[in-house]
Amino acid sequence: MNLTGKASALFTLGRPFTSLLGAVAIFAASFVGAGTKIGTYGLAVGLAVVIGYLFTSASNALNDYFDRKIDRVNHPERPIPSGKITAKAALVFSSTLFGVSVALAVVLGVVSGVLAFLVVLVALLVQITYDLKVKKNKAVGNVFIGFQTVLAFLFGGIIVNNLSPVAFLATASFLAITAREVVKDVEDIKGDVDKVSLPKIIGVKKANIIALTLISVAIATSVLAYYPLHVLGAGYFISVLVADALFIYSMPLLFKNPNAARRMWKYAMLLALIAFIIGGIA
Repeated sequence: MNLTGKASALFTLGRPFTSLLGAVAIFAASFVGAGTKIGTYGLAVGLAVVIGYLFTSASNALNDYFDRKIDRVNHPERPIPSGKITAKAALVFSSTLFGVSVALAVVLGVVSGVLAFLVVLVALLVQITYDLKVKKNKAVGNVFIGFQTVLAFLFGGIIVNNLSPVAFLATASFLAITAREVVKDVEDIKGDVDKVSLPKIIGVKKANIIALTLISVAIATSVLAYYPLHVLGAGYFISVLVADALFIYSMPLLFKNPNAARRMWKYAMLLALIAFIIGGIA
Protein backbone atom coordinates (compact mmCIF):
# COMPACT_ATOMS: atom_id res chain seq x y z
CA MET A 1 0.00 0.00 0.00
CA ASN A 2 1.30 3.48 -0.86
CA LEU A 3 1.95 6.24 1.67
CA THR A 4 -1.37 7.96 1.01
CA GLY A 5 -3.24 4.71 1.55
CA LYS A 6 -1.48 4.07 4.85
CA ALA A 7 -2.16 7.61 6.03
CA SER A 8 -5.83 7.17 5.16
CA ALA A 9 -5.92 3.84 7.04
CA LEU A 10 -4.35 5.43 10.13
CA PHE A 11 -6.86 8.28 9.97
CA THR A 12 -9.67 5.72 9.80
CA LEU A 13 -8.10 3.79 12.68
CA GLY A 14 -8.54 6.84 14.90
CA ARG A 15 -12.28 6.94 14.05
CA PRO A 16 -12.45 10.64 13.20
CA PHE A 17 -16.15 11.10 13.93
CA THR A 18 -15.82 9.60 17.43
CA SER A 19 -12.68 11.66 18.02
CA LEU A 20 -14.55 14.76 16.89
CA LEU A 21 -17.27 14.00 19.44
CA GLY A 22 -14.60 13.88 22.16
CA ALA A 23 -13.21 17.25 21.09
CA VAL A 24 -16.67 18.84 20.81
CA ALA A 25 -17.59 17.51 24.27
CA ILE A 26 -14.65 19.40 25.78
CA PHE A 27 -15.52 22.55 23.85
CA ALA A 28 -19.19 22.26 24.85
CA ALA A 29 -18.29 21.92 28.54
CA SER A 30 -16.00 24.92 28.29
CA PHE A 31 -18.65 26.97 26.53
CA VAL A 32 -21.32 26.11 29.09
CA GLY A 33 -18.89 26.99 31.86
CA ALA A 34 -17.61 30.26 30.39
CA GLY A 35 -20.50 31.41 28.18
CA THR A 36 -19.74 34.44 26.05
CA LYS A 37 -16.51 34.97 28.02
CA ILE A 38 -14.98 31.88 26.45
CA GLY A 39 -12.62 34.07 24.42
CA THR A 40 -10.80 34.84 27.67
CA TYR A 41 -9.77 31.19 27.78
CA GLY A 42 -9.08 30.89 24.04
CA LEU A 43 -5.60 29.34 24.26
CA ALA A 44 -6.55 26.89 26.98
CA VAL A 45 -9.74 25.81 25.21
CA GLY A 46 -7.91 25.41 21.90
CA LEU A 47 -5.25 23.23 23.49
CA ALA A 48 -7.86 21.17 25.33
CA VAL A 49 -9.88 20.54 22.15
CA VAL A 50 -6.77 19.38 20.25
CA ILE A 51 -5.78 17.16 23.18
CA GLY A 52 -9.29 15.69 23.25
CA TYR A 53 -9.22 14.84 19.55
CA LEU A 54 -5.73 13.31 19.61
CA PHE A 55 -6.33 11.43 22.85
CA THR A 56 -9.58 9.91 21.58
CA SER A 57 -7.92 8.90 18.30
CA ALA A 58 -5.08 7.28 20.26
CA SER A 59 -7.58 5.42 22.45
CA ASN A 60 -9.49 4.14 19.43
CA ALA A 61 -6.29 2.95 17.77
CA LEU A 62 -5.17 1.19 20.95
CA ASN A 63 -8.59 -0.43 21.23
CA ASP A 64 -8.29 -1.81 17.71
CA TYR A 65 -4.77 -3.06 18.43
CA PHE A 66 -5.98 -5.17 21.36
CA ASP A 67 -9.16 -6.23 19.53
CA ARG A 68 -7.40 -7.21 16.30
CA LYS A 69 -8.18 -10.91 16.66
CA ILE A 70 -11.88 -10.65 17.43
CA ASP A 71 -12.26 -7.92 14.81
CA ARG A 72 -11.55 -10.57 12.18
CA VAL A 73 -15.06 -11.78 13.03
CA ASN A 74 -16.84 -8.66 14.29
CA HIS A 75 -15.29 -5.93 12.11
CA PRO A 76 -13.19 -7.41 9.29
CA GLU A 77 -13.39 -4.09 7.42
CA ARG A 78 -11.29 -2.25 10.03
CA PRO A 79 -7.71 -1.26 9.08
CA ILE A 80 -5.86 -4.00 11.00
CA PRO A 81 -7.92 -7.12 10.14
CA SER A 82 -8.34 -5.91 6.55
CA GLY A 83 -4.54 -5.74 6.19
CA LYS A 84 -4.42 -2.02 5.41
CA ILE A 85 -2.00 -1.47 8.29
CA THR A 86 -0.04 -3.75 10.60
CA ALA A 87 -0.75 -4.17 14.31
CA LYS A 88 2.72 -2.72 15.05
CA ALA A 89 1.95 0.41 13.00
CA ALA A 90 -1.32 0.85 14.90
CA LEU A 91 0.50 0.60 18.24
CA VAL A 92 3.13 3.12 17.16
CA PHE A 93 0.41 5.45 15.91
CA SER A 94 -1.49 5.20 19.20
CA SER A 95 1.64 5.69 21.32
CA THR A 96 2.66 8.73 19.30
CA LEU A 97 -0.73 10.40 19.68
CA PHE A 98 -0.76 9.68 23.41
CA GLY A 99 2.73 11.18 23.68
CA VAL A 100 1.69 14.34 21.82
CA SER A 101 -1.44 14.60 24.00
CA VAL A 102 0.59 14.45 27.21
CA ALA A 103 3.13 16.97 25.85
CA LEU A 104 0.32 19.40 25.02
CA ALA A 105 -1.19 18.73 28.46
CA VAL A 106 2.06 19.92 30.02
CA VAL A 107 1.68 23.21 28.13
CA LEU A 108 -1.97 23.38 29.18
CA GLY A 109 -0.93 22.82 32.78
CA VAL A 110 1.23 25.93 32.57
CA VAL A 111 -1.66 27.92 31.06
CA SER A 112 -4.56 26.62 33.17
CA GLY A 113 -3.03 25.00 36.21
CA VAL A 114 -1.84 21.56 37.21
CA LEU A 115 -5.36 20.13 37.62
CA ALA A 116 -5.94 20.22 33.85
CA PHE A 117 -2.72 18.28 33.33
CA LEU A 118 -3.70 15.75 35.99
CA VAL A 119 -7.04 15.06 34.27
CA VAL A 120 -5.17 14.00 31.13
CA LEU A 121 -2.89 11.73 33.17
CA VAL A 122 -5.90 10.16 34.92
CA ALA A 123 -7.60 9.63 31.54
CA LEU A 124 -4.44 7.94 30.24
CA LEU A 125 -4.26 5.68 33.32
CA VAL A 126 -7.93 4.74 32.94
CA GLN A 127 -7.47 3.97 29.23
CA ILE A 128 -4.41 1.77 29.79
CA THR A 129 -6.10 -0.02 32.71
CA TYR A 130 -9.14 -0.62 30.51
CA ASP A 131 -7.15 -2.09 27.63
CA LEU A 132 -4.77 -4.18 29.74
CA LYS A 133 -6.93 -5.30 32.66
CA VAL A 134 -10.63 -4.66 32.16
CA LYS A 135 -11.26 -5.17 28.45
CA LYS A 136 -12.21 -8.85 28.69
CA ASN A 137 -14.96 -7.99 31.15
CA LYS A 138 -16.89 -5.70 28.84
CA ALA A 139 -19.72 -5.25 31.33
CA VAL A 140 -17.27 -3.39 33.58
CA GLY A 141 -15.40 -1.90 30.63
CA ASN A 142 -18.53 -0.06 29.50
CA VAL A 143 -18.47 1.90 32.75
CA PHE A 144 -14.79 2.75 32.19
CA ILE A 145 -15.61 4.16 28.76
CA GLY A 146 -18.49 6.15 30.21
CA PHE A 147 -16.16 7.50 32.89
CA GLN A 148 -13.77 8.73 30.20
CA THR A 149 -16.65 10.82 28.88
CA VAL A 150 -17.18 12.30 32.35
CA LEU A 151 -13.49 13.22 32.46
CA ALA A 152 -13.83 15.00 29.09
CA PHE A 153 -16.59 17.23 30.46
CA LEU A 154 -14.75 17.84 33.73
CA PHE A 155 -11.70 18.74 31.65
CA GLY A 156 -13.68 21.37 29.76
CA GLY A 157 -15.09 22.82 32.97
CA ILE A 158 -11.75 22.89 34.76
CA ILE A 159 -9.99 24.98 32.13
CA VAL A 160 -12.64 27.73 32.44
CA ASN A 161 -12.82 27.42 36.24
CA ASN A 162 -16.51 26.52 36.34
CA LEU A 163 -17.67 22.97 36.98
CA SER A 164 -21.17 23.58 38.36
CA PRO A 165 -23.20 23.50 35.10
CA VAL A 166 -21.04 20.73 33.63
CA ALA A 167 -22.46 18.07 35.97
CA PHE A 168 -25.63 17.68 33.90
CA LEU A 169 -23.69 17.35 30.65
CA ALA A 170 -21.38 14.77 32.20
CA THR A 171 -24.23 12.72 33.69
CA ALA A 172 -26.35 12.65 30.52
CA SER A 173 -23.35 11.80 28.36
CA PHE A 174 -22.15 9.08 30.74
CA LEU A 175 -25.53 7.38 30.50
CA ALA A 176 -25.74 7.73 26.70
CA ILE A 177 -22.20 6.51 26.07
CA THR A 178 -22.61 3.54 28.43
CA ALA A 179 -25.86 2.62 26.66
CA ARG A 180 -24.12 2.85 23.29
CA GLU A 181 -21.37 0.51 24.51
CA VAL A 182 -23.98 -2.04 25.61
CA VAL A 183 -25.49 -1.94 22.11
CA LYS A 184 -22.03 -2.45 20.60
CA ASP A 185 -21.67 -5.54 22.78
CA VAL A 186 -24.97 -6.83 21.39
CA GLU A 187 -23.57 -6.40 17.87
CA ASP A 188 -20.28 -8.09 18.76
CA ILE A 189 -21.68 -11.02 20.74
CA LYS A 190 -20.69 -13.64 18.15
CA GLY A 191 -17.04 -12.56 18.04
CA ASP A 192 -16.63 -12.00 21.79
CA VAL A 193 -15.82 -15.65 22.46
CA ASP A 194 -13.22 -14.92 25.15
CA LYS A 195 -14.94 -11.91 26.74
CA VAL A 196 -17.67 -11.37 29.29
CA SER A 197 -20.31 -8.88 28.16
CA LEU A 198 -23.73 -7.85 29.42
CA PRO A 199 -25.66 -9.52 26.57
CA LYS A 200 -23.73 -12.75 27.19
CA ILE A 201 -24.60 -12.62 30.89
CA ILE A 202 -28.28 -11.66 30.76
CA GLY A 203 -29.19 -12.12 27.10
CA VAL A 204 -29.57 -9.76 24.15
CA LYS A 205 -33.16 -8.67 24.89
CA LYS A 206 -32.46 -7.73 28.51
CA ALA A 207 -29.24 -5.96 27.51
CA ASN A 208 -31.20 -3.90 24.98
CA ILE A 209 -33.74 -3.03 27.66
CA ILE A 210 -30.94 -1.79 29.93
CA ALA A 211 -29.53 0.31 27.06
CA LEU A 212 -32.97 1.82 26.47
CA THR A 213 -33.34 2.54 30.19
CA LEU A 214 -29.98 4.34 30.28
CA ILE A 215 -30.89 6.41 27.22
CA SER A 216 -34.28 7.27 28.74
CA VAL A 217 -32.62 8.50 31.95
CA ALA A 218 -30.12 10.48 29.84
CA ILE A 219 -33.02 12.17 28.03
CA ALA A 220 -34.71 12.99 31.36
CA THR A 221 -31.44 14.42 32.69
CA SER A 222 -31.06 16.62 29.62
CA VAL A 223 -34.51 18.08 30.28
CA LEU A 224 -33.76 18.66 33.98
CA ALA A 225 -30.98 21.05 33.01
CA TYR A 226 -33.70 23.40 31.75
CA TYR A 227 -36.71 22.58 33.89
CA PRO A 228 -37.08 22.63 36.85
CA LEU A 229 -33.45 23.53 37.63
CA HIS A 230 -32.90 26.17 34.91
CA VAL A 231 -29.16 25.52 34.71
CA LEU A 232 -29.36 26.17 30.96
CA GLY A 233 -31.73 28.41 29.02
CA ALA A 234 -34.49 28.13 26.46
CA GLY A 235 -32.08 28.03 23.51
CA TYR A 236 -30.52 24.88 24.94
CA PHE A 237 -33.90 23.31 25.68
CA ILE A 238 -35.25 23.79 22.15
CA SER A 239 -32.04 22.44 20.63
CA VAL A 240 -31.71 19.43 22.91
CA LEU A 241 -35.28 18.39 22.12
CA VAL A 242 -34.12 17.68 18.55
CA ALA A 243 -31.42 15.33 19.86
CA ASP A 244 -33.85 13.72 22.30
CA ALA A 245 -36.36 13.20 19.48
CA LEU A 246 -33.72 11.36 17.45
CA PHE A 247 -32.88 9.16 20.45
CA ILE A 248 -36.57 8.34 20.93
CA TYR A 249 -37.12 7.69 17.22
CA SER A 250 -34.25 5.18 17.17
CA MET A 251 -35.44 3.19 20.18
CA PRO A 252 -37.67 0.69 18.31
CA LEU A 253 -34.77 0.04 15.91
CA LEU A 254 -32.69 -1.33 18.73
CA PHE A 255 -34.50 -4.69 18.68
CA LYS A 256 -34.51 -4.94 14.86
CA ASN A 257 -31.24 -3.35 13.77
CA PRO A 258 -28.93 -2.43 16.67
CA ASN A 259 -26.21 -1.22 14.30
CA ALA A 260 -28.56 1.34 12.74
CA ALA A 261 -29.79 2.44 16.17
CA ARG A 262 -26.23 2.91 17.42
CA ARG A 263 -25.33 5.01 14.38
CA MET A 264 -28.36 7.21 14.98
CA TRP A 265 -27.36 7.61 18.63
CA LYS A 266 -23.96 8.84 17.51
CA TYR A 267 -25.54 11.67 15.52
CA ALA A 268 -27.99 12.36 18.33
CA MET A 269 -25.03 12.77 20.69
CA LEU A 270 -23.48 15.32 18.33
CA LEU A 271 -26.77 17.24 18.25
CA ALA A 272 -26.88 17.14 22.05
CA LEU A 273 -23.37 18.58 22.23
CA ILE A 274 -24.40 21.37 19.86
CA ALA A 275 -27.36 22.04 22.17
CA PHE A 276 -24.96 22.31 25.11
CA ILE A 277 -22.91 24.87 23.16
CA ILE A 278 -26.07 26.85 22.40
CA GLY A 279 -26.80 26.66 26.11
CA GLY A 280 -23.61 28.56 26.75
CA ILE A 281 -24.99 31.44 24.69
CA ALA A 282 -28.69 31.50 25.55
